Amino acid sequence: MRRRNLLLASLAAAAAGGAGARAQTFPSQPIHIVVPFPPGGGTDALARAIQEPFQKAIGQTVVIDNKGGGGGSIAHEVVAKAQPDGYTVLFSSNNQMLLPYMIARLSFDPASFVPIGFVAKQESVFVGSADAPWKDLKEITEAARAKPGDVQYGTAGVGTPMHLATERYALLNKIKLTHVPFRGTGPLVTDLLGGHVKLGMSSVTSVAQHLVSGKLRAYGMAAPERAPSAPDIATFKELGLGDIDGTIVYTLIAPPGTPPAIVAKLNAALNASVATPEMREDLRKRGFVAMGGTPEELGRWTAVQAPIWGPVLQAAGVKPE
Repeated sequence: MRRRNLLLASLAAAAAGGAGARAQTFPSQPIHIVVPFPPGGGTDALARAIQEPFQKAIGQTVVIDNKGGGGGSIAHEVVAKAQPDGYTVLFSSNNQMLLPYMIARLSFDPASFVPIGFVAKQESVFVGSADAPWKDLKEITEAARAKPGDVQYGTAGVGTPMHLATERYALLNKIKLTHVPFRGTGPLVTDLLGGHVKLGMSSVTSVAQHLVSGKLRAYGMAAPERAPSAPDIATFKELGLGDIDGTIVYTLIAPPGTPPAIVAKLNAALNASVATPEMREDLRKRGFVAMGGTPEELGRWTAVQAPIWGPVLQAAGVKPE
């Protein structure tokens, strides 16, 4: 028994020593940031905005890998099964802990990811195509009340902050809307511009240029306050239609079991990437607010998302499939 215990202790020490050595030489190869949505949306735009400063801060090449679909579950699964060595990380958001409400047989535990840090946040805005028949948000509400389920809206996918915010608007105003989920904001905006879908809740960044050009129209900002990047768009609350918050919070997380020393290096590089005045201004112009912070802060925030938003998904009739 004593020999067996000594053997186990030796193995544990060797493993710890190996992890320590890997952390000391990290990073020695390119780091892949997996983005859960296709190119063209707000998530992809933010990931690419921090790509270069993150490369400089971490001292290694950073590659953006887009893996859309499943409301973000496909990308989460890829990273959950990746080696916990810091070379594959995930660009996540609010819906990380909501995946069990949408996916019946997840092959991973959303709570098992290791938090790295906050990246940035931005508001969501309810928009319509140029030929949408409603003048304002109150007309949309009245139309949905008159014919429950007839009014359709699109989002980047089930369980995204945009979906949750729109369903909360429906709940508070006792109306029924029909959700049309897309595989990311980019495809949604394409269909909005083509008039194939008349309404959508989108990140501000993804539609800003089309609002300025008049190709899309804004109905309301889903945020506690007006967005600094779009101060002329009133909030749902200002319009008398409820306290609707679809703020999208972007985060960086690592596979389960990633060593703390490697997480610390990734966190330091992330914070350095978003901390400079130049980067904060660049993100502001893109419609984002830079964040940063510790892994512990992100962990605490992540833990409360399911209790807040899970009931909204259930009330919307969303069931695991």
